[in-house]
Amino acid sequence: MQLVIVTDIFGAQSEVLLQFQQLSSDYLCVQPYDHQPPVFADDQEAYQYFLEHAGMEAYCNTLSEVLRAQTQPVFLLGFSAGAAACWANLALKHLTVKACVGFYGGQIRQMTHLQPLYPTELIFAEETHFSVPELMSTLANKANVKQSIAPYPHGFMNVLSKGYQAEAAQLYWDKLKAGSLSSL
Repeated sequence: MQLVIVTDIFGAQSEVLLQFQQLSSDYLCVQPYDHQPPVFADDQEAYQYFLEHAGMEAYCNTLSEVLRAQTQPVFLLGFSAGAAACWANLALKHLTVKACVGFYGGQIRQMTHLQPLYPTELIFAEETHFSVPELMSTLANKANVKQSIAPYPHGFMNVLSKGYQAEAAQLYWDKLKAGSLSSL
């Protein structure tokens, strides 16, 4: 099964790619940019760059093109904006998606009307600018959705994010490697 990793707004930075290598050396990386993004000083700079050079709709469309081109089953793994892009595409029929795990996809709150057609596990982080429990309540009765909240800040899996939590990240990387995040 092909692993498709959908990055957050930092894109395919070398530090992020090193993290992904823990899972497999053979994966397809999708990022919001059609070029190598610069090194960002912080999350705010990365966010501003994302808004100016990509945006959520374009990122969803980029991922859609990648997924439609797949002929073998894929396992989607998305982070932040990447998790939201995954969510947007999980409502599309005729994809080869076997399952999806999305970390701290806060923008899903803008797309709660969508119904994923493939097994999906959402792992939310603690957020300060919206209510994660309200979002989870809204999604609670959707088919194909399993969700949980991790007691860590947004970005806890990304070594470049101010929210990075090394121990928590390693815990989840280990769970992903072991295939024990869910019953997906």
